[in-house]
Amino acid sequence: MSVHPRCLVPLLAAALLLACGGDDLYAGMPEHVKRRHVALEGAQNFRDLGGYASEDGRTVRWGLFFRSDNLSQLTDADLVKLHQLGIKLVCDFRSAEEKAEEPDRLPAQNPPAVAELPIFDESFSPAEFRKKLTAGDLGDLDLRQALTDANRLFATRFAGQYKAMFERITQPEYLPAVVHCTAGKDRAGFASAVTLRTLGVPEETVYEDFLLTNHYTAQKIERMLWTIRLASLFRVDPEQVRPVLSVERGYLAAAFDEIAKQYGSFDAYRRDALGMDDARTAAFRQLALE
Repeated sequence: MSVHPRCLVPLLAAALLLACGGDDLYAGMPEHVKRRHVALEGAQNFRDLGGYASEDGRTVRWGLFFRSDNLSQLTDADLVKLHQLGIKLVCDFRSAEEKAEEPDRLPAQNPPAVAELPIFDESFSPAEFRKKLTAGDLGDLDLRQALTDANRLFATRFAGQYKAMFERITQPEYLPAVVHCTAGKDRAGFASAVTLRTLGVPEETVYEDFLLTNHYTAQKIERMLWTIRLASLFRVDPEQVRPVLSVERGYLAAAFDEIAKQYGSFDAYRRDALGMDDARTAAFRQLALE
């Protein structure tokens, strides 16, 4: 059985509701981690990709690229914030089923364009997985390996969706843009990683951005794990489930390793798989860096 990130948040809706309240989200966070987070009531993992230094000494412009989790729970106040950010494009990597269950809420005034770029595994049933979860019947399912394998597929099988993303975000009329999926950490995480790498941001910095999800969702994850334990009558080991709720360096490393294996380098990958030749890349950097 393979497990796709589409199931990450819908595991238990009740757990999500519990996860959204209460504690100070920013307690103990480094200042730079606080700065890039956009505080929304209905999305916990919405953040700015600006401020990262490129290898040529320039930095990514603030307020140009954003990444997020599910936008279906945005409040009216959140919609005002999105309007103020001037979002012109939403790249949605969720499946049709996910979107039907939890359609995005977007500003009605000057609504952004929506690029539907679905990434999902036809062989995986979220309903069946939830059934096994609440029954405490996960067996020896290795969710860490499942997420590792999924990231390899993002880089290869689904490269076309990311190429389509670049066709849009390289055009000024589509900026500012936000990329998102359900939890905002896997499909949107890889989208953010290839965007930053194409802009010349060092790989180590890209890993740091990838791992920030664990800062913004730490409290939520703990509540979700507790709720899962209750729902399964304590038959599920929370540590077996934790890998699918958080991010680990090894997930993104698997994607980069697959890129190196199949293309030799990231530069070859961006040219051959993402359609970003050197001229388009230079123009993109001129647009997005300062």
